[in-house]
Amino acid sequence: MTFTLTPIGVAMSGLAMRGAAIFERRRTRRQISRFSDRRLHDIGLERDWDGSILGNGRAI
Repeated sequence: MTFTLTPIGVAMSGLAMRGAAIFERRRTRRQISRFSDRRLHDIGLERDWDGSILGNGRAI
């Protein structure tokens, strides 16, 4: 029986990519949340009454 680490490597790579994507999404949200209402409007977003950022009719 041949043992290979390829499936484990693929799984670890996928987990690393997922972790990196989560980190980038949080960082982007944090940066956007600091924008002024005017700047949000200029890029097609708006701030809802509760402070959440809305884009294209849905929260981001």
